[in-house]
Amino acid sequence: MSSSLEISARCADSTDYIELRGNIDASAEQQLQRLPEMVRSQVVRFDFSRAGRINSMGIALLLRCFKHIREEKKAEIRLRELNPTNTILFKMTGVFMLASHEK
Repeated sequence: MSSSLEISARCADSTDYIELRGNIDASAEQQLQRLPEMVRSQVVRFDFSRAGRINSMGIALLLRCFKHIREEKKAEIRLRELNPTNTILFKMTGVFMLASHEK
């Protein structure tokens, strides 16, 4: 797994699918700032199965990104394939106030 964040996006069945690969930290800022521009649908599913470490700066960047998607794009955000550590982290930091967890 690469340490730098890579993002791939595709659209199918009126849903945007976004896969995050690598660590989500300060070095991911530019990629996450551009991510809302990729959103074209009213539902966005983020796949965290290949995401690595997420630190406090990564959480702040994700929150900003998700807030922009919800407010500017009026899209619903769904998170999938979260590991137990990231699930707890997202609960504690309020990420699930902006996005729902798909199991």
